[in-house]
Amino acid sequence: MKKLISAILILILTNAFCFAENNFHFSIAPRFSFTCGELNELLFGSEGELVSQLDWEQKGLFNIGLEASAGYKNLILDTSFDYSIPLAASSMQDSDWNNGEKYSLTEHPIYSSQNLNTSASLGYEIKTPARLSVIPQLQFNYIYSDFKAGIGSGVRNGRNIRVYGVDYRRHTYLFFTGLKVKAEIIPGLFLQTGFLLAPFCYQDGLDYHHGKRHPFTSRDVQTSFLTKYKGSLSAEIKLDHIFSLKIFSDLLFGLADRGKLYSDYYSQEFELIKGQQSGAVIHQASFGLALNFSF
Repeated sequence: MKKLISAILILILTNAFCFAENNFHFSIAPRFSFTCGELNELLFGSEGELVSQLDWEQKGLFNIGLEASAGYKNLILDTSFDYSIPLAASSMQDSDWNNGEKYSLTEHPIYSSQNLNTSASLGYEIKTPARLSVIPQLQFNYIYSDFKAGIGSGVRNGRNIRVYGVDYRRHTYLFFTGLKVKAEIIPGLFLQTGFLLAPFCYQDGLDYHHGKRHPFTSRDVQTSFLTKYKGSLSAEIKLDHIFSLKIFSDLLFGLADRGKLYSDYYSQEFELIKGQQSGAVIHQASFGLALNFSF
């Protein structure tokens, strides 16, 4: 994935030199940001009821990233890439239900976490006489999350227990469409807001429960439509004809997706578990600062 993002950015940079003219514009911006959020694993019973939920915290992720933009006349291509470093201790909570009543709750410390977030957007800027632009946009967003949680403790059926750790990895592929609106408030100061929804989403997660007697692996796959949403808000001020400073914020949220569940829990082989469904939720809020170089 890192090689793919590097190739995209190099391609854009190459195009900037190949098509350098008044109608072409290109910019690149190193940036940093902070993210807070949570990923949820869900398991539903044969009647569609919730029977298990794992909540993976993302407390205080520090993101180091790069964004690039290239445009020809009104056509705009934007790309971004962020790698996250955990700043604070996080935990995973594992809850289980039976007949609608919670009978088990354990908490596990997360001792390892890797997170990548990359996107590519294609938009067309429609300018108006009132220093206002409307930008219809298509966006592809890929998110990779990898957690390792240690031995947990909690209560099950009224008794104190200790349980083995859990590893979880998820690939999330989001295809968005929507609008952005950009306004020049005063000369050199731009505000931009946007809202996107995902007509299609695909998520693939792998969960490994450690244990001496009965370790097992589960894979959950969800395909969904119109269940993920993204909002954004930014302010950019031009310092001169090359440099500008941008403050930005993004919000990703949505509904729970349901899909297939595969596991080796009941046998030695990895197989589809009939009569049960997996589920997935993601919520993230980010804010940060970028220094933009325009060419």
